[in-house]
Amino acid sequence: MPIFNMFYIISLLLLSTSAFAEGEVASESPSFQASAERGQKIYASVCIHCHSLTHEVSAVGCPGLQGVVTRHDPDWLNAWLTSPESFAKVDSKAKKVVDANPYGLVMPTLPEMQNEHERLDIIEFLKTLK
Repeated sequence: MPIFNMFYIISLLLLSTSAFAEGEVASESPSFQASAERGQKIYASVCIHCHSLTHEVSAVGCPGLQGVVTRHDPDWLNAWLTSPESFAKVDSKAKKVVDANPYGLVMPTLPEMQNEHERLDIIEFLKTLK
């Protein structure tokens, strides 16, 4: 693993242990307000291809998204969405998610999720799926 990636993953892990309130993901832009409505649009254009909005595992073996914020806190989701493959190499919970896919599929690092605001929007939408 290139040294840059290792430092990046470490910084993501440190974010999850920061002084923020549990379940609160900090934005680098203090004026940014995450939107479940924008997050739903991202789901409809990106995530829907592999994930359902129910608890059910999808036809391609991906976990359903209903209740995902009860299984994983928002900081964890933020790190996962940033780079699932890299995160699974350093986080045992992420590794279990990867290993659970019966077809050996791994969520790729998505270009849309490299944008912090889009990640925060999708997490805000996921919070509505109780």
